[in-house]
Amino acid sequence: RYPEMSWDDYISKQLTGTGLVQKGAIAGLDGSVWAVTPGWALTQAECQSLAVGFTNNSGLVEKGMHLAGEKFFFLSATEDVLRGKKGNKGIHVAKTNTAIIIGLYEDPIQPGQCATTVEALADYLKGCNF
Repeated sequence: RYPEMSWDDYISKQLTGTGLVQKGAIAGLDGSVWAVTPGWALTQAECQSLAVGFTNNSGLVEKGMHLAGEKFFFLSATEDVLRGKKGNKGIHVAKTNTAIIIGLYEDPIQPGQCATTVEALADYLKGCNF
């Protein structure tokens, strides 16, 4: 059994530590930021907007996806995943029972690499009832 990791450890070890996610965050479904890559200034309102996007993405379609004041074009959504893009970078957001995992990638990282990494952490946390 692994020792308990802090939320920050999940960002540094499971997301950015893989080299397949440039910046990462974990936020509650209410938008409260649990952990974020240092220096990435996400707001609670931005995270809450993404969390709401899983049940109603019309706002994301109309206004885009915003993170740390940067606008990404909404690409697609499923009940578990949101995708956005801006130029040579993009975001992949996966939902767990109680949180959202946000990953940002930029060339040369490919969208699929970031997606696999973010979704693997989301699946792990779901298995731990988060």
